[in-house]
Amino acid sequence: MTGSCKLCNKVEILKESHVIPDFYIHGLEHKLPTGSKGELQPFSIVLSADPEMEGGAMQRGYWEKILGIKEYLLCGACEQKFQRNESYVRDLLYGNAPPPLKKLSIGSSLNLGIAQPDFDGFLGAKKVIVDYKKLKLFQLSLLWRAGIAKGSFFKNVDLGEFHSARLRELLHAENPGLDTDYACVMIDLQHNGNGYADWIEAPKRSKDGQVNYQFIIGGYMYLFTVSKQKSRPSAQCCSVKSSGEIIILVVDAKKLIRSKAATLHRLGRL
Repeated sequence: MTGSCKLCNKVEILKESHVIPDFYIHGLEHKLPTGSKGELQPFSIVLSADPEMEGGAMQRGYWEKILGIKEYLLCGACEQKFQRNESYVRDLLYGNAPPPLKKLSIGSSLNLGIAQPDFDGFLGAKKVIVDYKKLKLFQLSLLWRAGIAKGSFFKNVDLGEFHSARLRELLHAENPGLDTDYACVMIDLQHNGNGYADWIEAPKRSKDGQVNYQFIIGGYMYLFTVSKQKSRPSAQCCSVKSSGEIIILVVDAKKLIRSKAATLHRLGRL
């Protein structure tokens, strides 16, 4: 398909880009027997609280099309820009082993003292040394792609003209910006030794003085602040710094999982 690349604006042959990086999609797939010979094929499962969508297990490609997780967005050169940062983050958080994804234990334990966040199920914090540019650009690309995507999976993300243009400018120039720009708090979701690396959830939007977006991808929650003003000190404290240091919070996901399960059970989806 030929069209205008959403990142560089050049008219090129467009790739069917993954709005959510491809390694996450492959990381949650399971092999199930199909056909008369029972050959194993990759399936992914969607559990939906939408009364108009039943969900279920479908072969690779089905849910990407239905939910809009794949879309003609980028040319080949711009795809490569994003893939370099995605490869870095995959290795950082999950290693380079083949799917399914399994979160690595990274960083060193950190005592936050009186700065301990008021999170239900807070278990602790870890200080991790990272490549600021690669991690920040990866985070910005998640937010920007979700904002320009047309699929129903991303219907809650509305960045507005200013932030869409600003994020595109930063990503096109491969400029991560200031560490106070679009602060992103990362939360490692854990429960009874399970890291939930096969969990992807549609982004959510909230507003409490500033607009916030919540992504759950690969067992991590990403909490973005989208504002023309500086993010709150609590968000700045835990977002990745230009020095290469990030504080990742560790939270017990039990309450969150039970809430999701109760909703799905009420709708007869579990």
